[in-house]
Amino acid sequence: MDLWKSHVNGILYGVQFDQVLDDTVVTRVADGVTAGLYPGNRAETREALGQALRCSGPLNDQAETRHSEESIRSFLHQLSAALTPPSPC
Repeated sequence: MDLWKSHVNGILYGVQFDQVLDDTVVTRVADGVTAGLYPGNRAETREALGQALRCSGPLNDQAETRHSEESIRSFLHQLSAALTPPSPC
């Protein structure tokens, strides 16, 4: 199994009952990553998300959700951006 899958599966498990993967869900998951509720720190999770998003196969093949592949990919892009530290001035 690809290393990114455990990160993505954990995230997808956490959002499986959300009707829509909107900004509120992105914020909740980003805060959860920061608080240690998901495996890995921000940088590790961001790296895993990057690997997942470069993968051409389905991202929810092991942790099926009601969300489309397009919706999941968009959500993971937004989550990755939310986990990116602000650039110093």
